[in-house]
Amino acid sequence: MTGEPGKQKGVIEVVVTRRKFLTAGTLTAGAAFASSCLSDGLETNAESAPHKQVRTGAQTGYDVGDCPVPVRVQVSVTEPVHVMRGGIGASFHTISSTLPGSEPNGSSWSGSVWGGNPEDADEQHWNELFRHAEWLGMNWCRVELEQRMYEPKRRIFDWDNSEMQVLYRILDWAERRGVDIFLQQMWGNVAWNSYPGNAEDPIRRLRSAPCSLSEWAYGIGELVNHLVRTKRYTCVSWVAVANEPGHDNFSWWQDSDMRSVPFTPALKAVREEFDRRGLIVPISGPDRTDLPELKPEEVDFDAYIGAYDLHSYNAVFDSMSGEYNLTEAERRMRQWAKWAHARNKPFFISEFGTMAYGRGHTDAGPACYQSGLKNASLVARGINAGVDGFNRWSFTNRGDLDGQWQLVRTWDTGKNRLLNTFSPQPNAYYQFAMLSRFVPKYSAVLATRVEAPYLEEDRKFVATSLYTPKGNLTVVLVNESDQAANVTLEFTGLPATVRMHRYAFTKEDEDRGDVDLQPQNSVDVSDVLPLLVERMSIVVYSTYLLNSSNPGVIAE
Repeated sequence: MTGEPGKQKGVIEVVVTRRKFLTAGTLTAGAAFASSCLSDGLETNAESAPHKQVRTGAQTGYDVGDCPVPVRVQVSVTEPVHVMRGGIGASFHTISSTLPGSEPNGSSWSGSVWGGNPEDADEQHWNELFRHAEWLGMNWCRVELEQRMYEPKRRIFDWDNSEMQVLYRILDWAERRGVDIFLQQMWGNVAWNSYPGNAEDPIRRLRSAPCSLSEWAYGIGELVNHLVRTKRYTCVSWVAVANEPGHDNFSWWQDSDMRSVPFTPALKAVREEFDRRGLIVPISGPDRTDLPELKPEEVDFDAYIGAYDLHSYNAVFDSMSGEYNLTEAERRMRQWAKWAHARNKPFFISEFGTMAYGRGHTDAGPACYQSGLKNASLVARGINAGVDGFNRWSFTNRGDLDGQWQLVRTWDTGKNRLLNTFSPQPNAYYQFAMLSRFVPKYSAVLATRVEAPYLEEDRKFVATSLYTPKGNLTVVLVNESDQAANVTLEFTGLPATVRMHRYAFTKEDEDRGDVDLQPQNSVDVSDVLPLLVERMSIVVYSTYLLNSSNPGVIAE
């Protein structure tokens, strides 16, 4: 995650209670049950909590006593609406050199794309890290680097330094495990190709676009040629050439005045360089943040890319004020996916996370329970909207640069060194696992419909369903609300009775680093399954029987 340093988003969450719940209009048949539990009264509260201006926990959602909300989920097993061309994973960093630009609040101009990894020769710790990646079932991962690593001087290439060895180690693992790699050059960070006036200042050099596009493209061509031909990696599936271009107030694609430089000529230059070399690896773009609305008149780069990708950090629950809510995020993702698919190209969310609960320096907001719940909802909604792959920021992270974004704790922020033993980041690790462990790459998305009596401004109940290449079935249920849900899960088109296993991550697991994600129970399903989904929880029903000792499913 390398957004604008130190930037915070103020948000307000609305509390919806009692009678307002009943005014949602025509409800499902089960609403009669819910209404018997409700009493009169109407309250709304737009007051923000004192910390981070966010209302969480018992302050949010429906005040309907102990009565669950009636929800109907319909899954059509015979109606695949889309086949994902990727999967779910998280960012690997390869940059170990300290990058410049500490802000007064402790944030960094380079975001948190550097550090937090073992040394390149530290076999034990790398194996430990890869065991976590395999347990999570990560199968579509963004791997980030900078041009300085391999071309510190014009046309002088260094393929053997320690940072490149880290890159090879990650790609070797991906090659062995069948993981698709989204290779990301973040920026140049080289004096020899900076805009005039940018070379000497380390921050300006980092933020500079390349002065010579042809030389910059030549270097990327050399890199990809080295990886796919010399090293013979087949896991490098996509290449993105610059991180988050197109912004004036922050960006790593700027001129001598620190203003954004047009990006389409860069995509054109790299595509032509690849074509000159006969490299068929597709380029992805525009790699912008923060999930901008599609404006077809601004898409002048389609001829040069083989995939579309964007980043999302600022989406918030529908009950909160902010830049855009989850319903709007889903609309935008559907818009971009439809556009990309019409051109036979995938659409990826190549970075996602949550800033609404805090960020910067050592802030734990990105890893808090509410952030993970929102992330799960974003992914579930995105799957339904046609997104082909998701990359969480980030797998490893120092946690003391622009917030605690890590899924795995590797860094001792107090002693400024690598931890002896790596461990799950509470909340973030397990909430991510509820999505990633059961979704092998290239899964088919099934038509899934949710009927529930929520208002436009309420937190929602979200569901998505997937059918894997070998016929396994997984249903992901995300209850954003502060109220439990009585769910009727209906399947149409199941060819036979299937045994499904229930997994859950609930508020009882909040802030724990030792959650045991064992199947809670197993049930034979042929058409209808009644179940309870706890408040603010993630529940998965899957034909996969995965004990906590089993790795996640990367591919079939």
